[in-house]
Amino acid sequence: MFEAEPVEAKRPQRRPAAVDKTFRAFDPHQVLLPPPSLDDWLPEGHLARFVADLVDDVLDLGPVPADYTEKRGYPPYDPRLMLRLLIYGYTTGVRSSRAIERKCVDDVAFRFLAADQAPDFRSIARFRRRHLDALADLFLQSLRLARLQAARAQIEAEAAAKARKHAQDKERRRQDRTGTSDEQAVTDAGEAAAAKARPKPKAQANFTDPDSRIMKNGDGAYIQSYNAQAVVDEQHQVITAADVTTNASDALNYTDMLDQSARNTGTHPKQALVDAGYCSDTNLEAARDRQLSCDTDTFMATGRLGHDEQVPPAPRGRIPTDATLKERMARKLRTKPGRKAYSRKATVEPVFGQIMTCQNGRQLLLRGEGGARGEWRLLAACHNFRKAFRHAGTAGLAAAVG
Repeated sequence: MFEAEPVEAKRPQRRPAAVDKTFRAFDPHQVLLPPPSLDDWLPEGHLARFVADLVDDVLDLGPVPADYTEKRGYPPYDPRLMLRLLIYGYTTGVRSSRAIERKCVDDVAFRFLAADQAPDFRSIARFRRRHLDALADLFLQSLRLARLQAARAQIEAEAAAKARKHAQDKERRRQDRTGTSDEQAVTDAGEAAAAKARPKPKAQANFTDPDSRIMKNGDGAYIQSYNAQAVVDEQHQVITAADVTTNASDALNYTDMLDQSARNTGTHPKQALVDAGYCSDTNLEAARDRQLSCDTDTFMATGRLGHDEQVPPAPRGRIPTDATLKERMARKLRTKPGRKAYSRKATVEPVFGQIMTCQNGRQLLLRGEGGARGEWRLLAACHNFRKAFRHAGTAGLAAAVG
């Protein structure tokens, strides 16, 4: 992925010899002697249990069975079963009749609600179409429940407050961009953010995850989170380094992340594209030293550009001898090699987008800095596995391990 001289690898430590280990019994063909109980399939407090109780004990289902006026024909599925599936499916985002059919086979919650029956998608679609008016009436019944009415009012109030706050934050961000558009302001902001990134000993703490910190996300909201970092190979979109920190500023991670990438790959990259969040005098000096010691040519943005804004061409003439590192980097970005490199700067963002959408990685589930770091790296590893599968498939994997 990188064309550079290899970094001297550490001598591997000798692993202990394998032993004849005894493992727990595992027989996937074992026949279950006593019949399983459906009530044991789900934990208490599961949403599926709530839906089952709602359909069986709360809602008025009279209009649904009243629509069946003919005794002849093959017995249809129980209306309670079908209503359970439709309500739970629409609650959890599974609305397709074909998807519900599949869930009744491989999803424990759907199997619990269907009492281990598996209606075909045609029966589900016909039931929904036939009883659409009754389903609408069930929705109205849910609104009449006192508890759900209170929850609805609270949700609407929170949504209105969130919309107002979002509009205010958007206007404030627009004003901030107007006031800090010059390159020196961006660099100064990076230095200030790096200086303030380390929390004070008596700073506000979170009792659920004391290691996490309050940070500002892309929407301008302050949330309890970690700062996820990644180094991505441009050619294959493979993650070569991944870490999480409790520092809100990216400026503190430039050197550590490139060093981690070099350790993981055994090579230093020939070129590093870095966005404006890492721009600081300290990192500009580190980039200069890294080019001399590791032959890594760094292109670090010194200011933020608009979505469709292009890097302007470099001014003619020699670079002034008294130019600062920031001014030299800004001029370097305006050269033909710099403009060509910076036009490909959208390398890391697609990877983060794929992890959030394809892998549902918008939130980390494990608590503590160590747990968050391990889970983020697991997500990064699975991202790389998915890339390998898309490029080579199972045949390529078999050839690689064969």
